[in-house]
Amino acid sequence: MTEQVEMTEPIAGVALAEAKEQTQETALEVAKVIPQPLVASVVQNPKGSILTSSDGTHHWAGHLDIVFTGPVDAEPYFETAVDDWGGRDGWTAERDQMPDGSPQLVITGPGESVYLLSMALDRRSAHLSTMSPSADIEPGEVRGPSY
Repeated sequence: MTEQVEMTEPIAGVALAEAKEQTQETALEVAKVIPQPLVASVVQNPKGSILTSSDGTHHWAGHLDIVFTGPVDAEPYFETAVDDWGGRDGWTAERDQMPDGSPQLVITGPGESVYLLSMALDRRSAHLSTMSPSADIEPGEVRGPSY
């Protein structure tokens, strides 16, 4: 018989700075879903926002933009990424679609981290929105609207 434990407090995450760093590194890896010869630039915003979930956990949210050398059909690359990322321990990946019909790649990782890669309608760029694993925030660590 399995014993069930009732959670009264959220599970502690990693330090905020570590969660941010992990998320930014992983975002750069996710950006490589599109082969580098097709990429003109990758620009990662160094700051993001702190989100608080209904269960009280905190996440760092950031983003990066990818500009391509020309229009890119992301479908085959997203399919490969679903297999690659979805095959990693603790990760899931799926293809999705924006309301305008452009493809999306949704990758979910450990600690409730999320990476959402969305293609622009003209297929000349993509936007990657990220949310870190659960993070612990020390009092006074975050000052202002972005971190």
